[in-house]
Amino acid sequence: MKKEILEKVLELKNSGLSIGEIADELNISTDTARYLVLNAEKLLEKSEPIDLDIYVDWRNIGSSGERLRYLSLIMADIIKSRNIDFDIVIGISNSGIPLATLIASELKKEFGVYITKKDENKGSLSKNFSPATYKKAIIIDDIVTSGKTLTECIKKLKEVCSPKLIVVLIDKSGLNEIEGIPLVPLIRVSGIKVEK
Repeated sequence: MKKEILEKVLELKNSGLSIGEIADELNISTDTARYLVLNAEKLLEKSEPIDLDIYVDWRNIGSSGERLRYLSLIMADIIKSRNIDFDIVIGISNSGIPLATLIASELKKEFGVYITKKDENKGSLSKNFSPATYKKAIIIDDIVTSGKTLTECIKKLKEVCSPKLIVVLIDKSGLNEIEGIPLVPLIRVSGIKVEK
């Protein structure tokens, strides 16, 4: 495990962030964040590799509107290639929102937001954007780790609309579908061992 990540976990924990907020900040699963919060100090003392999760730092993309636009064009092209009839693009908070905004604009579709609450596992559709009621939806997120957030989102969406496809930047889960909805990543990664 990289020393910098463990130190960052301790810094975030000491600044008062919740486990869910730490998971979001580091783009790791809630389970991994919980494990690291509980064990970071012990892990800093160890020298052997451990299997946990893959940390994804995509700030070089996320810090540039132009780079986000290029990625969203690729994601929009993937959606077009599927020939799916849909009405709305739903972005998952937080990091799926900028991508979904640009994709909705490119495809000239309505835009909605699903707000996650990782610490409570009870998210909701934002009332500030287009409602999803009775619509066919494409779901956009940045990273899938365990699929829990997307499972929660899809269950909520199925109460009001018809989810058709999930498109993500990076898939760490290895899943091809979640709750019966196809999952298409730009990049799929597998577990690795990381050294201190």
